[in-house]
Amino acid sequence: MKDPLRSAASGMHGTPVRAVPCDDLDDAGCGGGAAMATATRKPWTAEELERLPDGWRYEIDEGELVIMTPAGWRHNRVVTRIARLLGNFVEERRLGGEVITNELGILLRKEPVHTLRAPDVAYFTAEQVARIGDERGFPAVVPALVVEVHDASEPEIGRKVAQYLAAGVRAVWVVDLEARTLTRHGQEGEPRTWSGADAVIEEPVLPGFSCRLSELLG
Repeated sequence: MKDPLRSAASGMHGTPVRAVPCDDLDDAGCGGGAAMATATRKPWTAEELERLPDGWRYEIDEGELVIMTPAGWRHNRVVTRIARLLGNFVEERRLGGEVITNELGILLRKEPVHTLRAPDVAYFTAEQVARIGDERGFPAVVPALVVEVHDASEPEIGRKVAQYLAAGVRAVWVVDLEARTLTRHGQEGEPRTWSGADAVIEEPVLPGFSCRLSELLG
């Protein structure tokens, strides 16, 4: 079977591709007989997302399907460094939580339409992990901390941050690869931005955690 999404996905990682070919997506409820998805299609759901072809990273933005293009070396390198630093801290402190990287879709909202995001890194507390249990699909439990790594090609990062916070995520890190900065958005107060290799990052969601910005960015 041909890849029904190959022609739709182009550009840099994080660029939302919203026109979705339908010829091979009948089983996902996209509807046959049309070359491309249209604005009249019913809103996408998390259940439909689970039936789409593997090999791509999907999100749902207020009922609209978004295909996230594959990430490059620099992006994945930074994501891996962040996940390792956070994961090591959680294990060393025996916090019982989990640090998950970018394959996990998280259902942020179900009504009136679904919003599902797949952050680059997410930290779930021990209590949140227990609530998720043996869930095989997309969890509706939001993490305590989310990390999004982006560059200038992702214009919708502010929208994602707002959706995470509205869903109850306590803190969102936005790492700008071009500017080499980290901006923390929390439920209270103004965003805080760190810049400079020796800037020390601290995170109240993980009491005691600290690292230099250079440790995250390399």
